[in-house]
Amino acid sequence: MKSLLCKLKDRPWILLIGGLALLLILFLLRRWLLVWFLLYLAALIWIGLLALVRVIQGVMRKECLPAEADTKGQGSAGHPPSTPIYVPPHTYKRPDPMIYSQYYLVGKGIAVTWDNPDIQLFDGATGVPSSGLSPNKTYTVKARIWNGSVDAPAVNMLVQFHYLSFGIGTVKNYIGQTFVDVPVKGAVGLPATAEIPWTTPATGGHYCIQVQLLWPDDANPDNNLGQENVDIKQTASPATFEFQLRNDAPTRRTLTLRADGYAIPSKPPCNGDVRPTRTLRDDPYAAHRVRAHPIPAGWDVSIQPSEVTLAPGQEQKVEVLATPPDGFSGRQAINVNAFDDTALVGGITLYAES
Repeated sequence: MKSLLCKLKDRPWILLIGGLALLLILFLLRRWLLVWFLLYLAALIWIGLLALVRVIQGVMRKECLPAEADTKGQGSAGHPPSTPIYVPPHTYKRPDPMIYSQYYLVGKGIAVTWDNPDIQLFDGATGVPSSGLSPNKTYTVKARIWNGSVDAPAVNMLVQFHYLSFGIGTVKNYIGQTFVDVPVKGAVGLPATAEIPWTTPATGGHYCIQVQLLWPDDANPDNNLGQENVDIKQTASPATFEFQLRNDAPTRRTLTLRADGYAIPSKPPCNGDVRPTRTLRDDPYAAHRVRAHPIPAGWDVSIQPSEVTLAPGQEQKVEVLATPPDGFSGRQAINVNAFDDTALVGGITLYAES
């Protein structure tokens, strides 16, 4: 019986013919089934009237709508605003591709080095510094890319490479781009490596490398720009460094240069006997704060000029003199960062060697 009813629901003409046939039979037998004939006729009239009322209501409702509500494409116009909908993190997951990003870290109050641990130049299989590159020679630029998300990978992510002349705020030039898959945090294949060949300009010298990660739905797009900007000089009492400082903003501004001695510290041992100090419990980044890395005692670092006002696009030559203490041997990092008030404009890392 159920299967028969299911077939009949899709064949309304059978129901209509059946209803008319039943009416005809009751009419012919009205002498004996007059009561049933009248009840059936009344039911048909009642159902017909209900259907007619519904049709009339539909027509009247359409005619009584405001003019703007009758226009297709208005959506929920005229409705009261809906309440915000919270989508929990376990429902909507986004990747967080990242690279060692100086601008992001400084914004968090963390000291930085411009000797980027995630960007390296190679001559064949040999790593080379970005200072003193040969002219018109092809190197390979490699960038390590991480993911801060344990839930969402970044598949076929765009990575762009640029080079700049040595300095702060200098004009960047396009090298090229590539695509790379970045798995989730903790997975095999992380960090991912993006690499691209780069033929240096005909004028050799010192260049800065910049790597930009581009992902349209990034959980944190602020940690996607990394820069390698290093110079190395032998100490000769003093070691003298020169670079160009440029105002790359569309407005006039005053830039202040500040120096520190930060270098990325070695990783602590991974064993169960080491307990975090009170300082680390209160501030896990205490070892990376600028105040923890002043210029070492005995060093004399002079920046000339240390503050300069520049018009848009204007450049200023800056000289850094680094005098080591007597008997110094080894390598000392000196980071010079330019700030517009508290906003980082750029920086360089200088190494004085002996």
